[in-house]
Amino acid sequence: MNGDLIRETANDNRWITAVLSANQAVWDHDFERNQHYLSDTWRTLRGLTIDDEIPLTTERWLTTIHENDVAHLTEEWRRIDRGETDIINYKFRQRHKEGHWVWFLSRGRVVRRDPNGLPARIVGTDTDITDIKTVELESQRMAQRLAVAMEAAGMGRWELNLDTGEAYWDDRLLQMLAIKDGKNYRPGEDWLQFVHPDDRDEVYPYLADRVEKGLDIEQDYRILTAEGETIHIRALANFAQTAETGRRYYGVNLNITRDKLQAEELENARALLEYESRHDALTKLANRRKLDEAYSEHVANGRGGVSVLHFDIDHFKQINDTLGHDAGDATLQHAAGVLQRHITGNALVSRVGGDEFVALVFEVLDEQDLQAIAEAIIREMSRPFYYGAQKCAIGTSIGIATSQDCNAANSSLFIDADLALYEAKKAGRGRYCFYSPSMKEEARFRKKTFDELSAGIEQGEITCYYQPQFDAGTLELSGLEALVRWEREGFGLILPHQFLGVAEEMGILSEIDHLVLRRVLHDIEKWENAGLKVPPISVNVSSSRLNDPTFADQLRTFDIPAGMLSFELLESAFLDTKNNVVDRNLRAISDLGIDIEIDDFGSGHASIASLLTVSPKRLKIDHVLVGPMSTSERQRDLVKNIVGIGHMLGIKVVAEGVETSAHIEILKAMRCDFLQGFGLSPPMDGQSMGQFLAEQFDTRVACKQA
Repeated sequence: MNGDLIRETANDNRWITAVLSANQAVWDHDFERNQHYLSDTWRTLRGLTIDDEIPLTTERWLTTIHENDVAHLTEEWRRIDRGETDIINYKFRQRHKEGHWVWFLSRGRVVRRDPNGLPARIVGTDTDITDIKTVELESQRMAQRLAVAMEAAGMGRWELNLDTGEAYWDDRLLQMLAIKDGKNYRPGEDWLQFVHPDDRDEVYPYLADRVEKGLDIEQDYRILTAEGETIHIRALANFAQTAETGRRYYGVNLNITRDKLQAEELENARALLEYESRHDALTKLANRRKLDEAYSEHVANGRGGVSVLHFDIDHFKQINDTLGHDAGDATLQHAAGVLQRHITGNALVSRVGGDEFVALVFEVLDEQDLQAIAEAIIREMSRPFYYGAQKCAIGTSIGIATSQDCNAANSSLFIDADLALYEAKKAGRGRYCFYSPSMKEEARFRKKTFDELSAGIEQGEITCYYQPQFDAGTLELSGLEALVRWEREGFGLILPHQFLGVAEEMGILSEIDHLVLRRVLHDIEKWENAGLKVPPISVNVSSSRLNDPTFADQLRTFDIPAGMLSFELLESAFLDTKNNVVDRNLRAISDLGIDIEIDDFGSGHASIASLLTVSPKRLKIDHVLVGPMSTSERQRDLVKNIVGIGHMLGIKVVAEGVETSAHIEILKAMRCDFLQGFGLSPPMDGQSMGQFLAEQFDTRVACKQA
């Protein structure tokens, strides 16, 4: 096909003008003369201008054709070359100059062949059929989608000619009815024999009425297939009447058997969910939602006053942590059983979360009756029970509140019982407490303190003071204890006992521990950069921090100087119990080179076995034991024995609360190792401690020079 293009001239054939007016592209290839004509429309349809190069070789031409059309075009050209046909009539896609594909219908014929029978001249036209092909392809896709949708929906199509009585059932409808004969055209009355006998009394009159009145059909009923299977269908049909087709129904039958079965299953599931959404899965008791609904219904019906008992299981966390969640679940089930045995009659017992239960009694019991119920529950709950071979001991604390006149405005009864529960737990657990109005005021104060403390944490009001510790023999500085303080704006310095209890209740004590540790590490770095010799510093670590599974990982994020820190733990942090989380954290503390001290020793419940397990470096004798030594021989003997126990176990002993010179002399005589208290030095803020360390450094230098 190589050759120069012949440009259009005034001598072109007249037919070209007619063709061009129909927006048809004209082409004329004379291979013998190597002359090729392509009309302007031919170029326009492809986005080409008169200056654009036209591919004239077969190979280059094929590069512009869609890959899916190359094969059939090549075959068409071979047939023409072989003389099998002189007619050109094929469709193909060719790339437009702008990159998209254009569909063409190419029509023409071989005008002349050379002596070898090959085409010498071919003439024809190209028509842009892109819009036609788009509609055609979309119609095919829609038909395919409809077929797939009908198949997926279990839908069979049918038509009924009311004038002839003949019906058409498509293959899907035959399959639905398990009909094997393959006959799509059949008598219309054949359908009636498939209607389930139990539904015919309803279906037959309905269909007869719709047909008689020419109304659309929409009805669900059962049919019996040719194989005797019962299925549910939904029949939908539109009535139509035209001069060409007469009176007809066009309809579909949907197999809704699965939907019907699912609807039954869903109803059963809904009923189950309705139950489960109002009951605790573990104990089968009512849950908080059911409790609230029962209370609201009681109030709405004006049935009078109620009594509320709020229970918390004592030592539940200990069982859960040491014996595992299965043991914890068994404990909750045991507790639920105890409550159900003692709270009977017109009452609802519910588990409202974790290890908390609430009993709603739909009458106002007098105080003696409520006391009797509470005492009986406490007695039974305190009796050990067995989880497998493991003996478990729990207890319960109870808050009680009553209301003589329940109404929608008085919705605080449960809060009142919760406040009474708080007081019962604070009093030592295993107790019950009745609500009194003063509890609400105390709760408001705790909430106010918590809000202000939270704001103080955000504003950087939590800081550290340091109290020196001294060698009992030489009275030289041997260490520091970091003490948390709250420098509350507008109030001044607030001591730990005034806010740490609230912080622990509200779950932010660990955050305060974290802030103190960060502050201590900052001060150590600042003092060492100033050239000061910094002694080891002890930092208090709360029980909640020690029970935090992430504590060890958090510690590893700090750059903790080796041998510079010790963590003070209260005896209650380990209390002779095994706890995997605590054990892991204690190992991590040791691995990081941090010593352990037992704080306030002698005031808690730790045993010698606990000390051996924890392996502390130091014991700190509680100041309440040290204070009376000057006047009490019994107290002196007690402190002396604690010092002796520490030394016997290879543990250094620190005495807190050293206030007088008498304390110093007595403790020296007992060979106590270290002393701490206002009698030696008060706590100091970071800046004052820096000055104190500098003075200590200057004193040591002066002594050496002397």
